[in-house]
Amino acid sequence: MNALELHALYKSFGNVRALDNVSLSIPAGSRTAIVGPSGSGKTTLLRMIAGFEFPDRGRIALQGDWLVDETRAVPAHLRNIGYVPQDGALFPHLSVAANIGFGLTGDRAFRRRRIAELLEMVSLDESMGERWPHELSG
Repeated sequence: MNALELHALYKSFGNVRALDNVSLSIPAGSRTAIVGPSGSGKTTLLRMIAGFEFPDRGRIALQGDWLVDETRAVPAHLRNIGYVPQDGALFPHLSVAANIGFGLTGDRAFRRRRIAELLEMVSLDESMGERWPHELSG
């Protein structure tokens, strides 16, 4: 039995389509990572599984029980799912680059190069380093 089933999920925010026909089956006892570039819908998908967002269309089942379909939408507090938002992991008063570089030792040039390497490693454009945590998506 699959622990989690997502079937043809769609979600839009105005003219922006956050999820477009997303389906996923996660077997019981497995580990799954949701990865993708900023703005690709990762957080929306996780919030939907937790019950903080609902799809425009599609179905979600947990342990074989339907949480969301055409006739029902089980609220978050009845799902028995934990969710820790990423916002708490960043210092809100520091830029993205300053968050990444927090604790790095070495001179300014070394820290700047290392921050650029780390941004590249996670496929973020170097300009993302100038943003603030509240300006990030996913």
